[in-house]
Amino acid sequence: MELLDAYQTKTKSQMETQHEREQQKLEQKVSIRRAHLEQKIEEELAALQKERTEKIKHLLERQDREISAFDSESRSLGFGSLGSLDFPKEDNR
Repeated sequence: MELLDAYQTKTKSQMETQHEREQQKLEQKVSIRRAHLEQKIEEELAALQKERTEKIKHLLERQDREISAFDSESRSLGFGSLGSLDFPKEDNR
């Protein structure tokens, strides 16, 4: 009976050791995968921020061109001096 108890104790100890090793391997794999995913997320966020910045820059350039074109067309139609006139303010009472 003692021999059986010793065998079971030894087997149990070996199984626990194997389980701990497997758990450490899995934790290491999870850690590596997590680090990889976090890096990928950071790269994608940087790419999205760059794309956003470029789009805003493009829109601002387009706005400047449209404002310049509007101003040019307004001046050619004779509206260039309207900004310097004093219009009476309407009284909405």
